[in-house]
Amino acid sequence: MKSVRILAAAASLAALSLVGVAPAQAAAPANDTAAGATAINALPATFEQDTTEATTDVLDESLNADCGAPFTNASVWFTYTDTAGTGFVADMSASDYTGGFIVTEGDPANGTVVACGPTSVGVLGAPGTTYYIVAFSDSEVVGGNLSVTFSELPPPPESSLTINPKGKAFKDGSALLSGTYSCVNADGFNSDIEGSLVQKVGRVKITGYFFAYPLECDGDVHTWEALVTSDNGFFSGGKAANVSLIFACGLFDCSVNEVDATVQLRRG
Repeated sequence: MKSVRILAAAASLAALSLVGVAPAQAAAPANDTAAGATAINALPATFEQDTTEATTDVLDESLNADCGAPFTNASVWFTYTDTAGTGFVADMSASDYTGGFIVTEGDPANGTVVACGPTSVGVLGAPGTTYYIVAFSDSEVVGGNLSVTFSELPPPPESSLTINPKGKAFKDGSALLSGTYSCVNADGFNSDIEGSLVQKVGRVKITGYFFAYPLECDGDVHTWEALVTSDNGFFSGGKAANVSLIFACGLFDCSVNEVDATVQLRRG
């Protein structure tokens, strides 16, 4: 009888021991919802955070209806009041998972989305406005090591363009235009020079279009040239009307300059 009691006591202790070592369920981070958003007090600021226990909810889903991210997994919130109205950039490219941002002006429950996008997003800003920024995983991966940096907006793109008043008309009916350009604070692979060339031959207006890209947006003056062809005739020697535009685009906006010119084509 005594041995039975000892075995029963041992079994009870073993059961209690198993209960005692059972892992506790990890809690979601404090900024898992907008109510607990982490405050950004000054720029620049970088936050490192484990988001593997972060969740997503119906608010994320409703805001994403305007943005279309594939997923809003492991979302966490930040808030920033732009006292000067100089705007900000949020970037999570240093994280160990892919993701994106949705930014609202004021209470996110009102659904006023002002910016969204993958990896990085920028807001031009308005003085005294409070923004809420949600960072999330845009894949099936539920979080990881989030590294997000908030910084000031870069300077806006600037650009200039000139057109050479003399061009060439070739035997195959194409024409060659050229000129100079400069651009700065822009991504050359997202920038170009484009336009049209119109030449009246008899009663017909020979019309062609052209593009020149990518550009070198380093602030220096560079030369450009573009070959123009037309679907309704051949360009030949003589005057032609040209409209050219330069689009120098940065991360969040573009500088656009237009030049109207008369070009004298000579046979090449």
